[in-house]
Amino acid sequence: MSGLRHLAFLWLTLLPLLAPAQATLRKDLKRDFGAVGDGRANDHAAFQRAADFFNKRALMPAGARPAMLFIPAGTYRVGRQDAAGNGADVLPLTGCRNLRIVGQDSTHTIIRYVDSLRYGAFDPATRLPYESPKAFFTDWAWGARVGNCINLQKCDNVEISGLNLDGNAAHLLVGGHWGDTGIQLSADGIFVGDSRRITLRRLAVHHFGRDGVQVLNHLAKSLDDPNRENILLESSTFHYNGRQGLSLTGVNGLRATNCSFSHTGRVLIAALGKALFSNPGAGVDVEPEGGFASHVRFENCRLVDNAGQGLVSDRYGDGPPTTQDIVFSNCLLWGTTNWSAWVRQTDFRFENCRLYGAFTTGCALAAYATRFVGCTFEDRPYRGQPAYGIFLVDSDHEARRMSFTNCRFVAHHTGLLRAVPAAPDSASAFRVRGCAFVLAYADEPPLGAASVLAGVVFSGDNSLTSSQPPGAEPRADATLSAEAELTNTLTLSGKTRVGATLRIGPGTSLRVPAGAALELLPGAKVILTGPLLVEAGAYFYQSPLAKISATGRGQLLLRLGAIRGQWPKPDPGGRPALAPGP
Repeated sequence: MSGLRHLAFLWLTLLPLLAPAQATLRKDLKRDFGAVGDGRANDHAAFQRAADFFNKRALMPAGARPAMLFIPAGTYRVGRQDAAGNGADVLPLTGCRNLRIVGQDSTHTIIRYVDSLRYGAFDPATRLPYESPKAFFTDWAWGARVGNCINLQKCDNVEISGLNLDGNAAHLLVGGHWGDTGIQLSADGIFVGDSRRITLRRLAVHHFGRDGVQVLNHLAKSLDDPNRENILLESSTFHYNGRQGLSLTGVNGLRATNCSFSHTGRVLIAALGKALFSNPGAGVDVEPEGGFASHVRFENCRLVDNAGQGLVSDRYGDGPPTTQDIVFSNCLLWGTTNWSAWVRQTDFRFENCRLYGAFTTGCALAAYATRFVGCTFEDRPYRGQPAYGIFLVDSDHEARRMSFTNCRFVAHHTGLLRAVPAAPDSASAFRVRGCAFVLAYADEPPLGAASVLAGVVFSGDNSLTSSQPPGAEPRADATLSAEAELTNTLTLSGKTRVGATLRIGPGTSLRVPAGAALELLPGAKVILTGPLLVEAGAYFYQSPLAKISATGRGQLLLRLGAIRGQWPKPDPGGRPALAPGP
């Protein structure tokens, strides 16, 4: 009996492995739903027949089984509006599960909107563009909508790949503003609502009136909800859209890797003589609407040359946080006519990113401070166009406890930083650790671009250097200062090297504590209107070609036991060498 039971157990164990895998239902847009794909016929109805098939199937038990909609190579013209200007989504899917929508590739499978669809505010009687005198105009009778190309609602495990979605924005008939600014009406490439496990892979989504893609999920019950939604954007481009490349208006768990969200607001509408642009006109907007945005990661992504910010995540009021664990890793953010990034929301972290053009603000809640690790800030021009801003980082009474660790700041034409915390208390002070500041001016720096760091705590090995040759009169400027009503103590730890002009402002004291070092290199010029204090056990080195001048409260104070000399190199065991005598 025991042998029979053993055989029965083996049979029951192996049976699922021997059973055939669930067959995937395969449908072809041309063969099964009548699409033509010749670039002339309007195939909108074929897409809607496909959507109707899969939506009805989703209501049946068979709807849980794997399915695929294949879209062969071709150019599929779409777009349809009624007389009132109500556009229809091309592929509206609701409740679909385990579905793949696959094109041949994003070069040869093109879904392109027809010309002359209306978008914006129009007079319902004359159908002519209407510009309301109201700043906030939301009368639906006057709003013409294109609709969304692919609309996913309450879907689970849907993958879309190998498609080129072309909103044809340059050939829209654009009306007056609708909403607060610009045109806030549906015209997105892909809209994801209350859906999980959505994968967008190898797509080109461009020239849409509003967003390339928008994710608006309200599934998370709290900011710490453990149920991730697992939205993936991979190896895709979202370019030349009217409002955003990507809008995150609600999501708990999203990863974008090797994607580009660029050139938003850059499509010229010939009839208007200006670009189609709706605020904020960003590459990526993280802006929760009635929910949360959490556990979001961008890896190896580009946010370049957007009319608005490369990244924007604004925050108004003092309500509870609505964003958490937002990470940009190895990304390029390049601001040409606007900030590379504007962040007020909570818990943003940038790792090994390049920010060309100014970063501004930072989070005002110290517990959710904005953090930068291993990042490069530089005013590098883009195709001959100067980077935006007069500082690499511009945060003036905005943020608390913003931190920069092992970062590099390179200024060719602008100031380095205007970094003034929201409050003068120690909890709000910015943290700078192990950073390099390089003043690489070929000509005189611009007026008003002297860098200001007030309420900053330095630690680790920091350096401030100029591109000027040793012994030359330094033309670069860096200022440690504070407003008159503030008193700040800036403390150095590790070794800080100065090879340019350094000003200690009247509201500031610069303190070099025991074990730290301040080295003034050839060409350094230190102007003291506040005290520079070198404490016992601290190192102070001044090159014969470095100059110090003092006025007002400014003075160099070398305490008894302060060490005149360079910080000795550590021995092979990592311990500093014995200090020289005072």
